[in-house]
Amino acid sequence: MAAQDALPDPATISVPDIAPSADPKVQKEGYKFFFFHNPAVSFAEAYADIAECRSFLVRDGVTTLPTFRPWVESVKRKPQGYSAGSYGLVGAAMASIIVPKLERGQRNNKLRRCMQPRGYARYAIAETDWDRLNDGDEATLVAMQAKLASGPKPATTEVGE
Repeated sequence: MAAQDALPDPATISVPDIAPSADPKVQKEGYKFFFFHNPAVSFAEAYADIAECRSFLVRDGVTTLPTFRPWVESVKRKPQGYSAGSYGLVGAAMASIIVPKLERGQRNNKLRRCMQPRGYARYAIAETDWDRLNDGDEATLVAMQAKLASGPKPATTEVGE
């Protein structure tokens, strides 16, 4: 493993407090705002799984094609941009409301389809904690999510389908 590929020390990674919330809205919106956990994986395994599954996501309006690749093949992908089109001021306003929700849904669907077959369950968290786990430097995000995924079992119920 090269020096830049070395795993971070889990003890140095700070994660949001994910104590179960008394707010029923948090559990109700668990399908939108969640993290993954698998009691049978090590930090290194969780880190590799999350890094691979996150590699399929859209970032900064750029998607990588193809969006599927077999787990055993290494593929170099070129970023492909997209245009929102020209629908005027009203269209731009509507898009600013709708597009982030669509992108979050696509993102969550890709992660769920990639992580659940590997044995990970989803656990609901508050939207602010979800934002902290999904906005920022990619290496930091993968490390935080891997620490949660391989850490102690959450004290809340799993998010159902």
